[in-house]
Amino acid sequence: MLFNAIPATAATPAEDAFVAWARTHAIDLPVCSSILSGADYSNLAKRIGSARIVALGEPVHGAHEPLAFRNCLFRYLVEKQGFTAIALESGLHESRRLHDYAAGGRGDVRDVARRGFTWGFWRYPENIELLEWIRAYNLDPQHTRKVAVYGIDVSGGDADGAWARARITLDDGLAYLARAAPAQSARVRKDIAPFLGHFSAPAYRALSGKERTALRRSLVRVLEIFDSNRAVLLAASSRKDFDWARQNIVAAQQLQVLFEVSETPDPGGRLLPGEYRADAAREAAMADNAMWALHREGPEGRILLFAHNGHIMNVRTRGGIWSVYAKPPAAMGFHLRRALGRDLLIIAASSPTRGEGAGGPGEIDTALARVGREHFLVDIHSATGLPAQWLSREKHLSANYTTESLVCPRQAFDLLIFFDRLTRSQKDR
Repeated sequence: MLFNAIPATAATPAEDAFVAWARTHAIDLPVCSSILSGADYSNLAKRIGSARIVALGEPVHGAHEPLAFRNCLFRYLVEKQGFTAIALESGLHESRRLHDYAAGGRGDVRDVARRGFTWGFWRYPENIELLEWIRAYNLDPQHTRKVAVYGIDVSGGDADGAWARARITLDDGLAYLARAAPAQSARVRKDIAPFLGHFSAPAYRALSGKERTALRRSLVRVLEIFDSNRAVLLAASSRKDFDWARQNIVAAQQLQVLFEVSETPDPGGRLLPGEYRADAAREAAMADNAMWALHREGPEGRILLFAHNGHIMNVRTRGGIWSVYAKPPAAMGFHLRRALGRDLLIIAASSPTRGEGAGGPGEIDTALARVGREHFLVDIHSATGLPAQWLSREKHLSANYTTESLVCPRQAFDLLIFFDRLTRSQKDR
């Protein structure tokens, strides 16, 4: 079914020019509902080129079409383009379970997913399908280069912003040191032990300034133990265990930064002007974790990074519910672009689908809907003239069915992918 519900009379001449250009330059994408069926994305691959990280966005969490497309595209990128890993908007510490299971570790896939995905993402069957396919691929002896799974979000997350499970990062790193270098790490483990029960957002707010400084210094010393005893630790364990344990301490530092700038949440769930600081801390942490994953993959590593459009964009967060912020925080993609340059390709997803009672779709979604195709991509940096001018001005892009981001498309993204409609993940069917 074609989506043609947006009246052309509502458009400006600049939008009309963009729509006409898009109708000529849009590339239809094959419909692929399951990773097992696969699809040919060679036209998209030409635009990916040699990028080491491809950041693929979704307009809302839990919609079937972006998740299914991600799965099918990832299979193509692994089998045809040499991609070696996928990075997901899920807790870093928790994702070790996904990483190990995908590498052939034991366990029931649904139990692994329940404990390995954060923010409730384990509920989506598309994530289970992705995990099972990667595991099967890795267990095939013909595939000598195995595929990895990483979570790049801040660890211990929860819906109420308390980060009640944040100490799992410290527990993991300290347990590793207790096993691999008990004597060298004894003092620092003793120094940090009193803070373990205070490592959540509410408990951290209760610490004095002196106590916060002591915790911050202890975290620095823990990392120094890792780095100064690297040879000893590697000899007593493995490179994988060392890498993950050390990054868990980095994740703990990320959490302390987040705690330091976090405000007491509004009882009504509304965003507060100062909460931009916490968002900025989270986005920077996600970028750092993505770069860590790329480093682990080595010089030939290539990663598909899947997260919300609001994280992958190369701009600051503005518009919609985020208009209340005192300052616009830089998104993860903003940091990654500065670290990777042309080695990063950013693909945003658009759809005119809105929730019940919500306003109309953003200008970007409206214009793409007028192209009159179900599922396609446009390379927005290939536009010239009036279409390029339209793409170079700030526009709204729908987010989470009910709000929108304000972005300059040509600055924020490299490619746009359009879905004429979104349906909820199969868990709700």
